[in-house]
Amino acid sequence: MTAIAKFLITIIMIAAVLGPGCMQPAAVQQTPAMIPALKMAVPFGPISVPSQNGINLAYELELVPAKGQVPVVEKVEVLNPATGKILYTADGELLSAMYHPASVPPPTAAELRNGTGKLSLPRVSLWFVVSPDAVPDQLSHRLTLNRTADGLPHSIINGGEVAVKKNLAPVVVGSPMQGPGWMVMETTSPLTHHFRAQITMNNVTRVPQRFAQDWVYLDPVSGQATSGNATLARNYLGFGKEIFAVANGTIVDASDGLADFETIYSAAGTTLANAAGNYVIIDLGNKKYACYAHMVNGSVRVKTGDIVKEGQVLGLMGNSGNSDIPHLHFQVVTDIPSFLGAEGYPHVYRSFNVTGEVSETRGSERMSSPDYSLKQLWTEFGDFVTYFPEAVPQNNRLMQNNAVVRFP
Repeated sequence: MTAIAKFLITIIMIAAVLGPGCMQPAAVQQTPAMIPALKMAVPFGPISVPSQNGINLAYELELVPAKGQVPVVEKVEVLNPATGKILYTADGELLSAMYHPASVPPPTAAELRNGTGKLSLPRVSLWFVVSPDAVPDQLSHRLTLNRTADGLPHSIINGGEVAVKKNLAPVVVGSPMQGPGWMVMETTSPLTHHFRAQITMNNVTRVPQRFAQDWVYLDPVSGQATSGNATLARNYLGFGKEIFAVANGTIVDASDGLADFETIYSAAGTTLANAAGNYVIIDLGNKKYACYAHMVNGSVRVKTGDIVKEGQVLGLMGNSGNSDIPHLHFQVVTDIPSFLGAEGYPHVYRSFNVTGEVSETRGSERMSSPDYSLKQLWTEFGDFVTYFPEAVPQNNRLMQNNAVVRFP
């Protein structure tokens, strides 16, 4: 739920963490007794999710080491066991960003029950893309463990077999907003705060925001995000924009009355209970729920039990809850109507046109200056936006991170 902490968080996060950087010692023949006891499991198997660039497979690999052992993972490889082909490799800085160690000290029983980001077991977040004609039936994993601290050579561990859930499909939704100028952030990438957030509630660790998006409105011509003082939330062009039901359904939860933060990057006192700010959750049927967060205080137009139709106005885009700038946080979850207590489930949008994109290169160059502020970034945001000569129609897909789209 954490909102957009900085532009191009992917680049900044990679630069901030250091990879293992260890030289592998000379290989020696290992006996079974030398290989550490380590099991692998995939708690929520991957579902094929089409986007502009191919089929996305996103899931978590949980490691179960022997008691008292702390694995030092140097490389993770994902393989197609039917062919032996390596589909994806995470090591170095990428693996450092995607690896979630077990917490020391471990989470308490109360934390595991009431909600925590601490982990009892280490996990690795995995998100990669394959071509539509090459989606495997099964995945397996190969870990390279660095054991130099024990005076031992590297160990190779195989396991974590899991089926790709080809019997399941993403939920197809309509438009949460309407018209041009909608930039999507923190999606279809392994290095997003949505995908990396591991949350345990009621003693189950889930990734509620695995497929979530943050939506920011830009001027469809200039690409600008604000008009006037960019420090003030109400000067963002998206503040107060209408938010719509993406499907027919029943309101199972809604909340209003939290004040909007008047200035950007000033959210304070955030808890699990108020992180969504003013919000709406729609029951889409089949135990799937659409979740909308950060609406304007006093703007929520529905209440629990209301029946809504696709395209009906639910409220207005705001800056409430754990929000840095005015935006809509949207996600779909399964089994439980909860922002943070449910498992994230994939969704695709029935129809949209890609009209432009945000340049990561120009953004990273500008942000490399130590004197460059977040206020400047949002004041000058149009400098980073390129609109295409012709829109690119898309159907039943997710959009790529930093795309600018037009909704019907």
